[in-house]
Amino acid sequence: MPAKNPYTIFEKAENKRGSSKFLEAIPLYLEAKKLSGHDKELRGSCYFSLGDTYRMVGEFTKACKCYIEAYSQVLELGDEARSLDALVGLGLSLRATGDFKEALELFNKSLKGYKKLDDKAGAAFTLWARAGALRIKGDLKGTIAGFKEAKKMFARQKDRSGEGYCLTGLGGASRVNGSHGDSYKYYKEANKVFRGLKDTFGIAYSYCGIANSLRMKGDFKGSLAFFKKAKTNYKRIGDKVSYAYTLWGEGTSYQILGKDHLALKDFKEAKKLFTETKDKRGLIYYQLSLGQMEYKKNPKKGIKTLGEALKRAEGLSLGVEARYAKEVLKTMEKSGNLPLNLA
Repeated sequence: MPAKNPYTIFEKAENKRGSSKFLEAIPLYLEAKKLSGHDKELRGSCYFSLGDTYRMVGEFTKACKCYIEAYSQVLELGDEARSLDALVGLGLSLRATGDFKEALELFNKSLKGYKKLDDKAGAAFTLWARAGALRIKGDLKGTIAGFKEAKKMFARQKDRSGEGYCLTGLGGASRVNGSHGDSYKYYKEANKVFRGLKDTFGIAYSYCGIANSLRMKGDFKGSLAFFKKAKTNYKRIGDKVSYAYTLWGEGTSYQILGKDHLALKDFKEAKKLFTETKDKRGLIYYQLSLGQMEYKKNPKKGIKTLGEALKRAEGLSLGVEARYAKEVLKTMEKSGNLPLNLA
């Protein structure tokens, strides 16, 4: 029986990942890495792709380890550009769990490196990643400016995928900033781009964004239809984190409609996934929603849960989430008219 070719296996894994079949790609990358022997180039490529794929399905601890290994491999080969790619991947994994400070340090370092190398594609991607970290920090002005700058750079390179992800970033930042009409417009435009590219993850992401913008515009039934579409696509991909946030958004729509039993089911499932993926920010959103539900039956218990959410958000320097917690607590004190439709 002829020996297996690790390059053929790696290419097969790349095709699976390109089709958003992340869970099918992982074992193939692991097999290619195992068979790579002393081939540092292939081994490094396997670690890179594993980092990207683990990140897409919410396995951030594994993703971090793979990016650190990839960084080590490419440094030995003297490939400065790819070492920067590894740092950006590591930053994205840290950003996903709420560690935005360390992520921003890595993005700023990488951005300087890409500019020094005149690597426009790397700089554009890092600007996009950095804008997302600024969103978690609560710097919405910097977030919107960052996504717009990255979008222009992607457009000059005729990178439609990059433009699409900048549009989703602008959609999310606009929603949090209270510009719900702009948010809807950006997500609809992104969805058109991703459908044209047949990007399953991008389609799911933009469906979730459309659902959230409709929710903020008061169209809760319309939002539920798009949350359903997003869930179907995320399930197919195996992305636990995005699926968890979709459940939270759907649960919020149910909560506003007074369907607390369905809302609680979604919130509990989201919490399980947030815990599994070590998403500190996601767990704060769970507490914000749970506290409002508890307040109806037991005001003291609800206030305690919201107080814990505020403490956690402030401890992690999450500006937007801390503001939400304060808004809910203030409403409880003044009128008790809950739940609030949080962005």
